[in-house]
Amino acid sequence: MNQRWWLWLERAQATVPLLAVAGLAGFTWWLVQSSPKDGGGARPALASSSPDFVLDKARVARFNAQGRIEAVLDGERMRHYPDTDRLQIDQLVLSARDDKGEGLKATSRLGEADHKAEVVTLSGGARVTALPVADQAASPRNRPVHFVGEVLRIDTRSRVVSSSEPVLLQQQGSEVRAQNLRYDDHTGITDLGGRVHGHYDAP
Repeated sequence: MNQRWWLWLERAQATVPLLAVAGLAGFTWWLVQSSPKDGGGARPALASSSPDFVLDKARVARFNAQGRIEAVLDGERMRHYPDTDRLQIDQLVLSARDDKGEGLKATSRLGEADHKAEVVTLSGGARVTALPVADQAASPRNRPVHFVGEVLRIDTRSRVVSSSEPVLLQQQGSEVRAQNLRYDDHTGITDLGGRVHGHYDAP
């Protein structure tokens, strides 16, 4: 009788770990099923709408594959916003030239640009000047052309100036106003849209 009792006790002891594991698994399953559902997967963290850095009297320069400067963007203060990866600039000054020496000079009270200064939007007293090649003979094409408006956009890669808001074109005594504008600095062609009025002095 005692031998049977000990045999039964040994078998019972052997099953205790299995029962404990099964009980733990059941409790875990119950805990998961009882947890409140959040209605979906993990939500991504919201990008910050605050600047991650602020620089005073800062400069951003872009170089081509040969190491020549294509565009230089200066500002009294620059703020970088990580959620859009864009720069906000106070007292913006922009200079962009190609390998022939033709280029654009721009100023405005405020500006916004991507981190490579490829596309720049000027606002508040925006002024863009198309600069001719300095060593070429004087001609209508080689006179500086000024564009003035509240909002002007510059693509420094293609050197195209555009605006969907009223703009003033000035060139050596000539003044023309339009509702919108597209100027290609490579060709010197200006497209003026909407109501256009003013005077243009022929050379």
